[in-house]
Amino acid sequence: MEKLGNILAIWIHRQRMLSIKMESKAKYLSLNGLSILIVLISFIPLTLLFFISGKNYTWLQILAYYIFQLLLLLIVLVFVIGWFKAKEMANSDLEGFSFVRLSFKKIDKEYFGFDDSDMENLELLTNLLPSKEKIVIREVPKNKLSGNLRFLFSFLDHIIENGIQGLGKESRDSLSILVQKRFSFDGSEINLNTFASSYSKWSQKTKEGNYDDTRKTIAKALGLSN
Repeated sequence: MEKLGNILAIWIHRQRMLSIKMESKAKYLSLNGLSILIVLISFIPLTLLFFISGKNYTWLQILAYYIFQLLLLLIVLVFVIGWFKAKEMANSDLEGFSFVRLSFKKIDKEYFGFDDSDMENLELLTNLLPSKEKIVIREVPKNKLSGNLRFLFSFLDHIIENGIQGLGKESRDSLSILVQKRFSFDGSEINLNTFASSYSKWSQKTKEGNYDDTRKTIAKALGLSN
C-alpha cells in the first residue's frame, strides 16, 4: 500500500508541476489570447470524433456542431472572464475607494503632463484594476523641492466618488496607502511624512475657497465641466 501511495504522490507532484508551468506560460497571454487558445484546443476532440466515428457527416451537420460548440464556449468564457476581472478588482488594493466615470478622450493630457503610460494606469485605477506602473504627478510647487501633494489632493477629490474632503483618520490612512501605491511625483516618491499635515492644510483651505481656481481648471482638464 505504501508503494502505491508513493507512486500516486509522484504522479500528483508531476501534475502539479506541469500545471504550474502551464499557468506561468499562460500569464503572458491576455484574456482574449487565452480565450482564443481555449476555443482552438476545445475543437480538437470534436474534430477527432468526426474522423474516427466512421459516420458520414454532411458539411452542414459538421458546421452545425462547430457553431453549437462555439456558442457554448463563448457563453462559458464570458462568465470565466467576468470571474477573473472580479478577482482582479478584489485584489487591486484600492483601500475601499471607488472612482467617478471619466471620458478619457476628453482629458487634457498636456495640462496634467500625462504620457500614454499615465493615461493607461489612470484608466486601470478608475476601473478598479491593478496598475502596471504608478501615475506620475508632474505639478510641482514653487520651491521645486518636492511634488505638490495639495495638487494631488485636488485631483483625487475630483476622481474619487464623493471626494476626499473631511476624511476621518482611518479614511486618511487608507488614502495615504492608495497614494503610496498608485502615485509618484516626477523623479521622486511621495513623502508620506508630510501627508497628514498637507492633507489638513489642503482640506481647510479648500473649504475656505483658496483653491477654487485650481479646482475649476482640474475639473475642466478632466472633462468633468465645460
